[in-house]
Amino acid sequence: MKILWIRHAESLGNQNLQMQGQLDSLLSDQGQQQAKLLAHYLVQSSWPPSHIYSSPLQRAAETAQILQQVWSVLDSQNSCPLDYAAELKEIHAGILQGLTWAEAKQQHPELCAKLESTPEWVPIPEAESLQAVSDRAHQFVHYLLEAHQNCNQIWVISHGGLLPYLLAALIGSDRVWGLQIPPTAMFEFELDRDRWLLPSPNIYNTTLWKIHRFNETPHLKSL
Repeated sequence: MKILWIRHAESLGNQNLQMQGQLDSLLSDQGQQQAKLLAHYLVQSSWPPSHIYSSPLQRAAETAQILQQVWSVLDSQNSCPLDYAAELKEIHAGILQGLTWAEAKQQHPELCAKLESTPEWVPIPEAESLQAVSDRAHQFVHYLLEAHQNCNQIWVISHGGLLPYLLAALIGSDRVWGLQIPPTAMFEFELDRDRWLLPSPNIYNTTLWKIHRFNETPHLKSL
């Protein structure tokens, strides 16, 4: 089984430096171009999807739709369904959602001062808990492994905040590692789904679990 994790293309909210969370935002003009470049790159790389999953939030859904549309035109022999999964939504940012950091500091000065003063986790009012984020990431990974077979090649379009949780869930890490993930960055994993639950020494067998790409954007070199 191959899984290609993809961050959505640049949105208008990204351009405006907003903490978008689960608010909707269209792709920017550059974001649309990024998604088209990625689609062409995947066609040239012979990476046909058997299934595509996306966050239902507008910036991810639009990215997924562009990928699917370009692929269907360039390779009509390999059409595939596009499904939306609520588990792939971005992390809800609570009362900071939709604000820039400058606006957040103006509207919630005490909270922002606390966030800037300590590396410890500071809960944000009305925001999603990190445990809830981790739980839905694990739920989605479990679904993929249950619903698909070794022959499947899957694209998953999600968000920069959630992707580290999805990767940690797949890898089996009890830590979530911070990453700066650019728009349309790719993470390509290959695994033997049929041996996934078999006991060691298979869990240490690196021929069964491979990372082919990690946070890469080769398609954006022309921008």
